[in-house]
Amino acid sequence: MGDLSPTFSSLNKMYTSNLVIKVASLCNLNCTYCYVYNMGDDSYRKQPKFMSQEVIEAMLYKIKDNCIDNNLNEFFIIFHGGEPLLAGIDFYRDFVNTQKKIIPNNILIEYSMQSNGTLLTDEWVTVLKELNIQVGISIDGSPSSNNTNRIYHNGKGSYDDIVRGFKIVKKIYGDEMANCLCVIDTTQKASEVYTHFKKLGVNSVHFLFQDFNYIKSSQEDVPKVGKWLIEMFNLWYADTDQIKPNVRPLTDLIALIFGKSRGTENFGNSINQTLVVQSDGSIETVDTLKICGNGFTDTVFNVLKDDLNVIYKESNLARMYYKSHDDLCNTCQNCPIEPVCGGGYLGHRFSKINLFDNPSIYCREIIELICHIQNEILNDMSIDAIQYSEIEYLNFNDVINSFPNSK
Repeated sequence: MGDLSPTFSSLNKMYTSNLVIKVASLCNLNCTYCYVYNMGDDSYRKQPKFMSQEVIEAMLYKIKDNCIDNNLNEFFIIFHGGEPLLAGIDFYRDFVNTQKKIIPNNILIEYSMQSNGTLLTDEWVTVLKELNIQVGISIDGSPSSNNTNRIYHNGKGSYDDIVRGFKIVKKIYGDEMANCLCVIDTTQKASEVYTHFKKLGVNSVHFLFQDFNYIKSSQEDVPKVGKWLIEMFNLWYADTDQIKPNVRPLTDLIALIFGKSRGTENFGNSINQTLVVQSDGSIETVDTLKICGNGFTDTVFNVLKDDLNVIYKESNLARMYYKSHDDLCNTCQNCPIEPVCGGGYLGHRFSKINLFDNPSIYCREIIELICHIQNEILNDMSIDAIQYSEIEYLNFNDVINSFPNSK
């Protein structure tokens, strides 16, 4: 992969505060855009189908040590897959019981799960709620999109099963827990997608870019998510209904524009403290970086023998991902919206020649979106408020022309 290591002065201070745990390497769906199974990486084939009790116990001891060593009084665990529900109900009962035996009560362990929702039943959701495991559901923006992209291995659409599971979560957890992830499908009208989520009673929806980079694509090839999200912003921003969903990344970008947030792994300049533990116990960076090449995120580290944070000291990729918004290409460094954009998601910057030394493949889309949001918000502010905020109107062409590489 070449030399991926930036220069940091505080490598020994790196630590994780949350883990994505791949409890199952299998999935009952075969989503067309999935970075785990359909983007060229086949490392899932070498993983056990499910995480063993041996790995679970070793991992929990490593979490305990990590929290004590770094004075953490809370830690976040995200159950993931594949499809995490395939592990079965007893897996989660046993996991939480094991955690309570290993990790002292003065360290709060918070749980969430990201599921496709197709296997959820009233019994499942009741147990998950009793175990204090929050559940997020992946729902694409319309029945048509789900039945085209989020499909079973036999090609059958999954929409009805996903929505049935979502409604059970909403019924048992309450409206405030009705949260979704949605991969953007620009073939679907933003207006229909927004109406669809409102009718479902979604509390929060996080729109995700499809995972493209420069290996097989260019900025001209990616879906036009800028215009699509602009339309979504206009609908959401103009919606006076007191009951409407929180829409990310729109709310994230607004907070960044006003300096109210350091951001996420996708935007801004925050420090990412997430690691992944695979079903065999392997410790990796966030696994969406699998889109950069087969085996790209593989390491020699495993919870059966290694501390969680060894990856920051020994892996160039992990060190780069940890501070991915700091080590930007010249194009990004000269961009006036860099404090908001942060260069975009690291994986979307990758090319075989320059590695991560590129602007995001979604660069123009992101610029277009941020310019629009900033200008629309300024239009609603008084002159005094604008002067106090020191935020200026943006022109898309001026931003593009401020650096040569995106012309």
